[in-house]
Amino acid sequence: MAEPLLTDPAGPADDRSLPLPMPYGMYAAIRARADERTAPLVDRLLRSSLALTPDTGDGTAEGPTVGRLGGLPALPAAEEWPEYAGRPMQLLAQLDCAGLAEAHAARDVGRWPLPADGLLLFFHDDWFSDFTGQGCRVLHVPAGAPLRPEPAGRDELAPLPAVPVRARWALSAPSYQDRELEDIFPDDFMIALDLASDFRDHLTRPDVRVLGWCDTDTGRHEGHRPLLQVESSAAGADWGEAVNASFWITDEDLVAGRFDRVRHGVEVA
Repeated sequence: MAEPLLTDPAGPADDRSLPLPMPYGMYAAIRARADERTAPLVDRLLRSSLALTPDTGDGTAEGPTVGRLGGLPALPAAEEWPEYAGRPMQLLAQLDCAGLAEAHAARDVGRWPLPADGLLLFFHDDWFSDFTGQGCRVLHVPAGAPLRPEPAGRDELAPLPAVPVRARWALSAPSYQDRELEDIFPDDFMIALDLASDFRDHLTRPDVRVLGWCDTDTGRHEGHRPLLQVESSAAGADWGEAVNASFWITDEDLVAGRFDRVRHGVEVA
């Protein structure tokens, strides 16, 4: 049976106006390892996210359809196909902003920070040739924007399989690699390490996540948070030793709806 959810009484966090519900076992684990001062600080680190599940037609995917992984992009009429180092970038996801907002609103857990309408297109360099994080681009296509009648493909870049995805709200917690958790326990790193293990025990890790915390061993871009994380298996992609691609954004740009400075990340097996 699913573990009951407990509403955290600690108060608002950095990206929410309402407390976030958490499994009771996780709430108890935090209080078993942290004291009266630090436990509420840990509570406030928890973030809202959306778990995206590929809809294979077997009826197991939950929530509204919010776009797709792969396929060809709905590019605006005047927009050129994004390139990196002279190569066309791969479309990893095309997400419907209204569908994302609907899935988040279903849980009544505060304001959703992404645009309320239009599409978000996520392109990346699938060669992973740039380690500074510049090999990606995110485009927000406003609702009603004129699109190309037939989105043109690139002969030298076969698109990933087009797979619809559905979204449901999911609680997200930091790992021991996130400084925000480590800094709460400057004198005992093992508490952060044990708490991160507790979080893994009580929260599932989706193959595709929008916002939240980083689920992988991907190097963190300082001052950024994950915007989208995609496992290669979920996208039907063959990236060699790369098993997860991610897009990262600063809090400032997230609030302002700026996507032109998003950074790229990769986890290597």
